Amino acid sequence: MRFRISIILVILAGVYFSASGQIDTSKGSCASTGCHGNLVSQEVVHDALKKGCDKCHQANGQQHPQKGVKTFSLVKDIPQLCYKCHDENNTMRVVHPPVQKGNCLECHNPHGGPEAYILKINPPGDLCAKCHTLESAKKKFKHEPVAKGECVKCHDPHQSETDRLLVRDIPALCTKCHKPQAEELKMENVHPPFQNNCLNCHNQHSANNEKLLDLNPQNLCLYCHDDMQKKIDKATLVHGAITEKRSCINCHSPHASNQKKFLIKDTKTLCLSCHDRTYVNGTRKISNISQTMQKSKTVHAAIEKVGCAGCHDPHASSNAFLLNKTFPSGSYAPAVKESFALCFSCHKSEIIEKATTTTATGFRNGDKNLHMVHINGEKGRSCVLCHNPHGSPNDHLINEKTQFGGWEMPLRYQSTTTGGSCAPGCHAERKYDRTSVIPASPSEAPKK
Repeated sequence: MRFRISIILVILAGVYFSASGQIDTSKGSCASTGCHGNLVSQEVVHDALKKGCDKCHQANGQQHPQKGVKTFSLVKDIPQLCYKCHDENNTMRVVHPPVQKGNCLECHNPHGGPEAYILKINPPGDLCAKCHTLESAKKKFKHEPVAKGECVKCHDPHQSETDRLLVRDIPALCTKCHKPQAEELKMENVHPPFQNNCLNCHNQHSANNEKLLDLNPQNLCLYCHDDMQKKIDKATLVHGAITEKRSCINCHSPHASNQKKFLIKDTKTLCLSCHDRTYVNGTRKISNISQTMQKSKTVHAAIEKVGCAGCHDPHASSNAFLLNKTFPSGSYAPAVKESFALCFSCHKSEIIEKATTTTATGFRNGDKNLHMVHINGEKGRSCVLCHNPHGSPNDHLINEKTQFGGWEMPLRYQSTTTGGSCAPGCHAERKYDRTSVIPASPSEAPKK
C-alpha cells in the first residue's frame, strides 16, 4: 500500500523515470516539478538549462530524491564543464584570478538569475567591488563607466593580452569612446604624454580635478615643464592666462595641434581672442589691442611677421607688460640702447647714438637725426609717446594722441613723400624733409 502511494505521488509531481529506474532529466521533468521549477522562471536563464538538465548533471545511481544525499553529480568538473560550451578563458597573457582558478561560479549563477550574463550581482561594478576595493574610484569626479558600474567597458572580466585586463591598449581604448581625441592623434604635432599613454595626465577611475586630471592644469603641466616653473618663480609678472583656472590650456592644447607649441590657434588670433577688451587692474591698464589693430592703417611689422611673442613673453617676465627685453615703463629713460633693448632687437641703435646719419632712420631733416633730438641725455623720451607699438591710423605707427601725465595730447602728424610735420601740444608745428633741409626757425635758414 505504501509503495502504491509513493508511485502516485511521483506521477502527480511530473517526475519521469528512465528504463534503468533513474530520473529522465532530458524531458525537463526537473524544472516542471515543484522542486526545481524556480530555476526556469528567472528573468535570465542559462542556455544550457533550456536544453535539459542532463547537459550539466548526471544521476549517480542513487534513488532521487533523498534528503541529505546528492543523487546527481556534474558531468565534468568546473571549469571544464563550462568549456563544453564556452571558449576557454585562460589562454591569454593576463588571466583574471577567479578564471585562472577555474572558479566561474564566483561571479556567475549556474542556472539563471535577474541579471544579464547570469551575474550574481549587477551592475558589474558592484560585483567587482566584492574583491576590488577601488579606492581610486571614490574621488569627486568619476569616469562615466565607473559611475555607472560598467567596469567591463574597459576591462575584460576573463582574460586579455594587455595589462590590467584592458580590452584594448591605451590610447586605442580611450579613443574608442573619446572620438575627438582619435582625430587629434592625426594632427601635425602630438603631445608625447598623450601619444604614449592617456594615464600620464588622467586618472582612469576618478579624480578631484575636472577632466579626471591627476593635478590641476597648471601643476600638472609644470610637473614636467619644470623649466617653466623656475621661470615663473623668478618673474615679477606672470601672464593672467596662466594664473586663472584653466591655466596653460587656455592657450595650448594638451593633446595635439596643427600649430607649433601645441597652440590652439595661430599666435595673433589666439592673443587677440582675449585682448579684444580693455583690462584695468588698479593703476595698470591694458588697452583693447584687437580694436586698435582693426582701426589701424599700419600694423607693427613684428606682429605680422612673428606674432605677439616677438615682443611679449606669453608666460612670465620681469619686464613691464610681459616684454621680452627692457623697455621704459614710464615716459622717460636714459638715452642708452640698454634702456630700449626691446626695440633695438630689430631696429638700429644708431638712431639714438648718431646725431647725423643718412641711413639709420628716415626721421631726419637732411642728415640731422630727429630721433636723437627726442631721445638724448638722462631724460630721453619713450618711443611710445609718439608711436603705438601695435597699430595706428597713421604712417610709421604714429599715435593720434599720446598720454602725457593727465593730458591726452594730440600729435597732429602729417606725412609727406620725403618727410612730414607734427604740431603736438609740446611745441609748435615743425616740418622735416630728408632731401631738402627745412629750417626749424628763421635763425636756422641758410645764409645767402
